[in-house]
Amino acid sequence: MKTRTRSAVAIAAVAIVGVPMTVTATTAAWNSSEWVHGEVGTSTLDCTDGTGFASVASGRFLSGSLLGLDLDPIAELERMALALDGAGDVTVSPSDAIDLGSTPPDSYVYANPFDVTALSAINVDLTGFTVGLPGAALGAVNQYANVATDGSVAGASGLVNDSGAVLVSDTTPPASLPARARVGLSGILPAVTGIADANLEIGAVAASSQIDGCALLREELWGETAPASAVVRDYGIAGLGLQLDAPVVQSLVGTTTTAVNTLGGVVGQLTGPSGLIGSTIGAGIDAGIPGVLTTTVGGNVSITGLDLLGSVSTLLNTPLTDGVVTIDLQAGTIDVDLDALLPSLNDAAPNTEVVLNAAVLNPIVDRAGVLLDNWTSQIVAALTTELREATVTVALEAVVAAPGIGILPGLNVLTADVGFVGPLGSLLDGTAVLTIDAEAAGLVGPINTLLSALGLPTVTQLLNTVGGLSSGLVSTLANTLTTTITAALTTLGGTLATAVTAVISALGGVVDALPSVVSLMVNVQPDQPNAPPDATFIAASGDATAEYRVAALRLGLADGLGGLAAATFATASAGPVTAP
Repeated sequence: MKTRTRSAVAIAAVAIVGVPMTVTATTAAWNSSEWVHGEVGTSTLDCTDGTGFASVASGRFLSGSLLGLDLDPIAELERMALALDGAGDVTVSPSDAIDLGSTPPDSYVYANPFDVTALSAINVDLTGFTVGLPGAALGAVNQYANVATDGSVAGASGLVNDSGAVLVSDTTPPASLPARARVGLSGILPAVTGIADANLEIGAVAASSQIDGCALLREELWGETAPASAVVRDYGIAGLGLQLDAPVVQSLVGTTTTAVNTLGGVVGQLTGPSGLIGSTIGAGIDAGIPGVLTTTVGGNVSITGLDLLGSVSTLLNTPLTDGVVTIDLQAGTIDVDLDALLPSLNDAAPNTEVVLNAAVLNPIVDRAGVLLDNWTSQIVAALTTELREATVTVALEAVVAAPGIGILPGLNVLTADVGFVGPLGSLLDGTAVLTIDAEAAGLVGPINTLLSALGLPTVTQLLNTVGGLSSGLVSTLANTLTTTITAALTTLGGTLATAVTAVISALGGVVDALPSVVSLMVNVQPDQPNAPPDATFIAASGDATAEYRVAALRLGLADGLGGLAAATFATASAGPVTAP
């Protein structure tokens, strides 16, 4: 016996994971008796100690057409295939495939790790598949084939171990998985304002097909029903996601920063002797004394302990998520776990179409709306809390003066020191206590003479009046400050709401377009009902079994002219097996 090989371009990468190897490579040893049938040229079929079977097995991680590129002719993407003839000669393709422990002349098992670098020319990112995880050995090879002279055959691809067993499902721990593949959709989606790019994220996938060719041939040739275990097809998909590169999301940070700075400017107008607090106090004193007297306010009003941007920093830097939709304001991305919105991608019947329609996709927009509305409310609440907790220090001196009359010159009547140290919240609530310490501005006699000539109360009476203005001033301040700050916060909230509306509109544009440009099918088995027209297989004929093929995921992408190109991820094929 001899082994024949044919050349191929060298492979470049192996995807490996640190998962215990619980399934080992085997050649079938089904208990069965010897069968003889001469009409088809087969003298014996001994499934206990059979030899002379010809068989084919293959595994291919990626095939079809994607974004205008035919993937099949790309040498670096070549499948792993083994062909064993009845004389025991095996053809290995590609020639530099890795022998995983063949035992000639009985069994041959090879792997052709998938070369992710071959996809650099198109908008597909599979670089995560080149990253090995700690503690891993050669096990998760992602293109695999096994043939044996007794008619047992296996093919596998994707995240599989060194026996071709599927190592991925929707419950596989993320630490045991490589990074997701990303297929760019921007070339097929219509332009959406605020969206720079869109990617479909495909989690680790795998498929495996194993057949007992001898048992199947018995059924085909003599009607002996093959056991269910004669054909075992399996597949796994770790998940499916949508990622949007959305500048409109990133702009929320800039919009918020600008709005907060504007709010800070409003707060700045409260301070200083002529600021809103100082002028309100001065006007309040003016209103409490006879009209011909005037009040001048000096001193200072300050606000400390206020960091408006700092109060919302966490909200600007922490991604928003409900476990299905994640919005990263800093990165400007929206990530959607489509798998969470869909029926299980795994354990589906053969040729199950994953329906992307309004019922599935509209909740994405609703969820994003809730996240962003809550975020806006949290921004306003954080700023409100920060404002209320800021310390206001009032240290004002109000001078009340009387105008001159006749030969009597104008005089300062009294001075009032108005003081307060406490949270801005107490001023807003009207619970603050202002201290007013009033005293005569000069000699009481001359002042009283002038006041009497003007028909005004005495200095003592005026001192009592001004000293009793505290509660009235606090009430006036509360009304004025509440109106001012509430208006500023309302304006800020409106600004954010407008920005959020732009995000929701952009997301809605993508969601509306997806059903018309993306189609998905899982557990693709060409020999089963409802298979897509481009999913082909070799039917049983004469003394040969059928080819039993399975693919984990078929991704269809519609182009701008209405055509549809389809790429298939993780295909495994076992058979045909031909009787000796």
